[in-house]
Amino acid sequence: MIAPATSPVPRVDLTLTLGGTSFDLRWRALVAAVVPAPRFGREGEVLAGVRTARDAGADLADVSLSPRLIGPAAGAGLVPVVVRARSIPEAAAARRAGAGLVLVPADVVADVAMADGPVAVVIDDVGHLGRARAVAERHGVALAIDVTGRVSAGAMAIESAAIAGGCRVVCTADVRRTRRVVETVAALLAARREVPER
Repeated sequence: MIAPATSPVPRVDLTLTLGGTSFDLRWRALVAAVVPAPRFGREGEVLAGVRTARDAGADLADVSLSPRLIGPAAGAGLVPVVVRARSIPEAAAARRAGAGLVLVPADVVADVAMADGPVAVVIDDVGHLGRARAVAERHGVALAIDVTGRVSAGAMAIESAAIAGGCRVVCTADVRRTRRVVETVAALLAARREVPER
């Protein structure tokens, strides 16, 4: 559960289980490498993208593509696959294709069946963090941010603010940069937890 939105740095007490692996999200965020659409529409291109993501240090592969391409990526078992869905039918199709985690907007999360698997509320802008965090807390789900459209310096600031604000999945096109940010913020959050509250 995510701590109340009134906390300046919320305490996140969530464990996310994907593909048989449990991730403790109290201090750390997961890096989801965004796999680009294949140039020639081939499954092999997508699998190469997932393999590159894993080798670069990504925890997850964001394969927000057609179900025909999600299935082979999920079935390969290289890293858990996440898919961004903007509607209930898209979320259902992603689940059927094998997505381990579905990222949905705040206004859709209540309608996506939790019994089918993990869901996270996704935002593109830290300006929406407060509302999204309240929704994620209400439904007991993780919070994610997508920074793929951001340039490097701006993305680092947004990633840092988002993780400190409760986001625990960061979708990125620059895995190495985001991994550094995630590890730095995780160390800061862990140190903060060691200091007793007054």
